[in-house]
Amino acid sequence: MRSAVEQSHAFLRPVLHAQAVCIDATLGTGRDTAFFLACGARKVYAYEIQEDVFQMTMRQFDQRVIGRCHSHEYIDEIEEPVDAVIFNFGYCPGHDPAIMTQPETSRIAVRKAADKLRLKGRMALVFYPHPQGKTEAETIETMLHTWPLDQFQIVKVRSFHPDAPYWIGIEKRR
Repeated sequence: MRSAVEQSHAFLRPVLHAQAVCIDATLGTGRDTAFFLACGARKVYAYEIQEDVFQMTMRQFDQRVIGRCHSHEYIDEIEEPVDAVIFNFGYCPGHDPAIMTQPETSRIAVRKAADKLRLKGRMALVFYPHPQGKTEAETIETMLHTWPLDQFQIVKVRSFHPDAPYWIGIEKRR
C-alpha cells in the first residue's frame, strides 16, 4: 500500500505537464519539488521557513525552482496561476521538531493557494496527526467545510488507524 505522500502524488500527477507551474508550500527535504520536476513541471515555487533547511535543500535544484525562505502564507506573492500545489504539514524530518507549520498561517496559505489554482488545478494537503498536527488539521478542515461544492471538489483519504498520516485532495471546478 502506498503512503499518504505517494497517494497525494498520484492525485496530482494528471495535472502535471511540460508547462505546469507548481507550488511546494512546505519544501523540507525537497521530495515534493523533486516529484514535480520529475513529472516535467516548468516551474516550482518552493516555500520553507527554516533557513538551514532551505539552503541545504535548494542546492539540489536548478533554475526551475524559485525558492522562498519564508512562510507559505505569502503564496499570494506568486503572480501566475498554478496547476498543482502540495502541503506536507508539521516539521521537517531530521530537523528541529519545534519549528513547524502553524494552524493559522497554514489555513491562510491553503486559502491563498486555492485562489492561485487554474481551472481543474489540484492541491494535496498531507497531515500528520501528532498533537500539534491534529489542531492544524482541524483548523484547515473546518475551513474546507465552508468551501462551495460547485467551486471545489474535496476528498479526504484516511487510513483505518486514527494516528496514521492522511491527505485531502482538492480540485478547482470553476
